Amino acid sequence: MIGTPDRVTVISPDVLAQMKSFPLHGDERLQNKLLWKSPNGDTIVGLVQMAPGARDVGHNHPSATQHTWVIDGTVSIGGVEASAGSYAFVPPGVDHETVAGDEPVTMFYIYQPSSGHDHDHH
Repeated sequence: MIGTPDRVTVISPDVLAQMKSFPLHGDERLQNKLLWKSPNGDTIVGLVQMAPGARDVGHNHPSATQHTWVIDGTVSIGGVEASAGSYAFVPPGVDHETVAGDEPVTMFYIYQPSSGHDHDHH
């Protein structure tokens, strides 16, 4: 993660490409790159890259919202297709599965608990 509380931080494409990612939910075809986390850890901002056909199995966030912007590719989120440039909002407690199409997918997300702590994206 990059960022300091006292200045603007810009991450260039080259630096972003070099940043470490880790498998989401233990699946190597789902790579999560954390860009920022709030000081108390309740809000997370990052990038998810999915291999073609990769599937993030159905789950929900009992007390968190998830905002997702599809940067590249086409994906199904909760059974609804979202292509590059689309925005998806997943309310707390709503079951959703994310499935990549035939091309790699890159998504920017903001994960924000609405009450309590729900940290299943760590």
